[in-house]
Amino acid sequence: MTGKNLSPLAIERLAKKRWAEAHGRTWAKASKRERANWLAETEPLIREEHGIAADAEWRGGDWHAPQQADLFDLFGTPEVA
Repeated sequence: MTGKNLSPLAIERLAKKRWAEAHGRTWAKASKRERANWLAETEPLIREEHGIAADAEWRGGDWHAPQQADLFDLFGTPEVA
């Protein structure tokens, strides 16, 4: 769906790296409140930079539109007669 496959974990890593660059201290030294605020502010920006819709969901190793049915997911769904 996107040009660059950036997982939620990769987005979090990038946000942590930007925290260290912006604040001059490591992520481990940030308070829980600082971490939560930073992630809330930074995640939408990173998604936008990489062409990931704000409401996109991470499933099966890729981003999908919310509640989009996977037409080829035959496993895990009841058989249709």
